[in-house]
Amino acid sequence: MNRNKLLRRALTAILVVLLAAPLRVLADSNGAAQTFSRQELDQMLAPVALYSDSLLAQILVASTYPG
Repeated sequence: MNRNKLLRRALTAILVVLLAAPLRVLADSNGAAQTFSRQELDQMLAPVALYSDSLLAQILVASTYPG
């Protein structure tokens, strides 16, 4: 029983490290987060408003599907 508990803790630690690693890779090297102005956000997101909600729902689900 003790061995299973140790194995479970080791796997949990490995998963935490693997999940946290991409966050560090995506972070800026100087530690500052990039922020966008309201106009920049509107410009990037405006085309999304042209799609119907049902189509957006399918696209979002498909984008998370492994494969």
